[in-house]
Amino acid sequence: MLGKIIFISGPSGVGKGTVISALRDRHPEWIFPPSCTTRDPRPGEKEGETYFYISREEFEKRIEEGAFLEYAEVHHGNLYGTLKAPLIDGVEQGKIVVREFDVQGFEQARERLSRDYYFSIFIKPAEDIETLVRRIRERDGTISDEEIERRVESMKKELSLEHLYDATVISVDEEIDRMIEDTEKIIAEKVGR
Repeated sequence: MLGKIIFISGPSGVGKGTVISALRDRHPEWIFPPSCTTRDPRPGEKEGETYFYISREEFEKRIEEGAFLEYAEVHHGNLYGTLKAPLIDGVEQGKIVVREFDVQGFEQARERLSRDYYFSIFIKPAEDIETLVRRIRERDGTISDEEIERRVESMKKELSLEHLYDATVISVDEEIDRMIEDTEKIIAEKVGR
C-alpha cells in the first residue's frame, strides 16, 4: 500500500513549524525530510534535521540532475529546495511523509507528482495580517521592516491560493493544541491513518 505525502502550507507566522514539530514528536513513525538550502545555518539549527546545508554549486548541480521536486531562490538570494527521493521513497514504503511547503513550492510539486502521492493542508490565519506580523517579529526580533513588507505581500498572494489545497486548518493565536489536533484528525480521516 502506498503511503502519502502531507504538504502543509500557509503564510509566515501561522504556526506551520510548530504544528510540524508537534507531529514529529507524536508520530516518530512518520518521515519528516528536511529541504536543502544554500544559506548558512542559524543558531540552534541542525544539519540533516532543519535543512541540508549545501553549496550553491552543489545545489545547481542537483537542479541539473533533476533531483528537486521544487526549488526557488528566496530570502536574499539563497536557494531552497526539496529533494524528490526522500519523499517518493517514503510513499513507496507505505509511510506518511510530512513536508512544509510554501505556496510556490506546492504549485511546483503539484505539477511534478502523481495525485495519488499527496494530500495538502493549508493553515489559514483567523486573525488579520497585523497579528501575523506581530508573531513574526516575536519569533525573529532582528527582522527588518523591508523583510516584513516583502512577507506581507507574500502572505496576500498565499491567502489567495488557499483553494488549491485539499483541507484547511484555522490558526488562532493561543490555540496551538487545537490546531495540532485538527491537523492530526484531517490526516487520519483523509489518509486513513
